[in-house]
Amino acid sequence: MAVELAHITDVHLPTPAVQPRELLCKRVLGWLSWRLRRRRAHRREALAAVVDDIRRSSTEAGNRPFLLITGDLVNISTRSEFAAAAEWLRAMAEPDEAMFVPGNHDYYVAAAATAGLSALVPWMTGAQEMADGGTLPVFPVVRRLGDVALVGLNSAFAAPWREASGRIGAAQLERLETVLRDEGAAGRCRVVLVHHPPLVALGAAKPRKALRDAAALEKVLLHAGAELVLFGHTHRWAHVERQRADGRLMHVLSAASASMSAGQHAPAAGWQHITVQRAEDGWRLEVRRRQLGSDGAMRERERLVLHTAGVAKTASAA
Repeated sequence: MAVELAHITDVHLPTPAVQPRELLCKRVLGWLSWRLRRRRAHRREALAAVVDDIRRSSTEAGNRPFLLITGDLVNISTRSEFAAAAEWLRAMAEPDEAMFVPGNHDYYVAAAATAGLSALVPWMTGAQEMADGGTLPVFPVVRRLGDVALVGLNSAFAAPWREASGRIGAAQLERLETVLRDEGAAGRCRVVLVHHPPLVALGAAKPRKALRDAAALEKVLLHAGAELVLFGHTHRWAHVERQRADGRLMHVLSAASASMSAGQHAPAAGWQHITVQRAEDGWRLEVRRRQLGSDGAMRERERLVLHTAGVAKTASAA
């Protein structure tokens, strides 16, 4: 049976009022950025259009796509932001209907976990209960939808001032290799979720925004094997193919920010509807990319039909 996924990223929910004491750290830079610039680009109405479009797709398809969020629900990791994010997530999908992995804005400071990021753990793991005492799960987190294994990574950490970099770390990479090999041996389609660009070639123009160990992650993905990798962070659409060590293809996709208004320096808000089906020679991935127009309406941006067996991709623009 086909598995349907809805991928969004970089939601950047509006930052509520903050306590002055919360700004006595790196948060002050993010708060100033939000107040002076970012709040004019990341708009509630743009996000509402994306959310409504996802909900309409559920009705049209006859079933509800499983929601995937690759980080940056919030901006500066305050308690009020995480409370609002948990409320927003609950309205979108129950924990067993969605999967979230953190981005750098979700782990903006070292106190992020105890400040409320742990309240989002149910959407990381699928468990209904909240984490105890600010504890985050051990990544990678694996969740299964039929023949699809969703593998969530955490590339977020409390980066130094003026940095938005990420890192996976040796221990998580070692666990990832084992997970990918085991899920592949079980015959599942491996879909990896991570916030930062996972390939060296996709890295940010400035090292301070890139994944520090992208080369190490890329090596694990290609040698242990993944069929699809979804990421965010750049606020831009991307599709890159890589040939794995076994000769098959791995597809790496990103999407625009889910809340970016039209007419900005980055593409307008969008999301990806991904249908995963087993094919005779591997896996078939149909990707429908939806984007906000200047008139406020959502339209199909392009459609990709991807194969893991090495068949060239086909695309049709709306």
